[in-house]
Amino acid sequence: MKLSKFLTLCFLGIFFLLLSNHNSYALEIVKREDINIDETLSEQSDIYSLPQKIYISQLKGFNPDLNDNPAEWIQFLYYFSITRLSLNDIPYNYLIDKSGNIYEGAGGGMGVNPGLQGGENTLLIGIMDDSTALSPRAASSLASFVQELSYNYGIKEGNWELVDLSLVRNENALSYLTYTVSSNILRNSISTSLSNVEWSSTEHLSYKGSIVSVEYEKEVEIGKRLDVKVKIKNENDFIWFGDLTYIYISTVDSVESPYAINLEWESFSKPTHIKNMYIKPGGTGEITFQLAAKSRPNAYKESFYFMKSADNIIEGSQFDVEFTITKGSNKVVELVSPQYGFVNIRDCRWYSCKILEVANQGDVFITTDKQDGWYEILFNNGAKGWVYQKYAKEI
Repeated sequence: MKLSKFLTLCFLGIFFLLLSNHNSYALEIVKREDINIDETLSEQSDIYSLPQKIYISQLKGFNPDLNDNPAEWIQFLYYFSITRLSLNDIPYNYLIDKSGNIYEGAGGGMGVNPGLQGGENTLLIGIMDDSTALSPRAASSLASFVQELSYNYGIKEGNWELVDLSLVRNENALSYLTYTVSSNILRNSISTSLSNVEWSSTEHLSYKGSIVSVEYEKEVEIGKRLDVKVKIKNENDFIWFGDLTYIYISTVDSVESPYAINLEWESFSKPTHIKNMYIKPGGTGEITFQLAAKSRPNAYKESFYFMKSADNIIEGSQFDVEFTITKGSNKVVELVSPQYGFVNIRDCRWYSCKILEVANQGDVFITTDKQDGWYEILFNNGAKGWVYQKYAKEI
């Protein structure tokens, strides 16, 4: 009986360990400030992109006496790169020494391009050892780090390469690096260390933001558009990227909005996405979009939030747009089509005329004329079209 209980406890322990495996990646990375990097010498890059592949390059030692002092080696690399090679910074995003310690390389955070030509969507890792094989500790750290990167950013299996770097000097500008696929024997050791990595094709970052401001007019005349400007702040400790995957503004629960603008909104529930290529931690992004005032004159509220996907809503990003649609001095009609749920807007007064737009039942428009049983209406921000009177009623 005691043996049975013991085995049960062991099984449960292993089970919960496996469950928590993907959430246990908490590798300690030595920051630049811990190495006493003089930040006044470097020129911070503003070129960021979502990491989707990993380049690994072997870093040869400048001085054998520094092999056992990686922090001093990185300091030397920093000064040498800037003062002798005319690079803007350390030419690696991260560095791993033979003891398995991981160091922050180029300043600016995850996703910054460290001066690598064609390095968009790439992270560059330097191996601080000129041996022909990774040490056991370096191999373990590399595998764990790559697995963490893959899990966080959705870097797919096999999206890594061992590369050799070459310097391209510019006489009147900063130098930069180019790369070629390496035939270094170190590839065998790296391949072995990465063979057990659990790759992920899905991003697993949890996003948190805060709404700084929401600006719009409180009243809008029917047939017009309401301009909305939203500022959101990145409350995470990582960069928000917008180059390959988008951060959308969406109606809550992605419900189709009666104020959506066909062919201008990205869908009937998503007016737009953050156009910035990136937003740094603590930084803000400004997003603008429009709502079409095509409902009965009344007070309305539409709720939105920011989202990466249906399963990844940005915490703290919900906001409301409360506004009143007014009739003004206009004559208006409401579209009625209970049988079909939509009404065709045509460019002339007959069923064979070209369909300009398809409106929903219940949409309300300004009418400017009535001829031969057809209403002329204003739609799509001032365009004119015709709807058959059977499908419209004056209100």
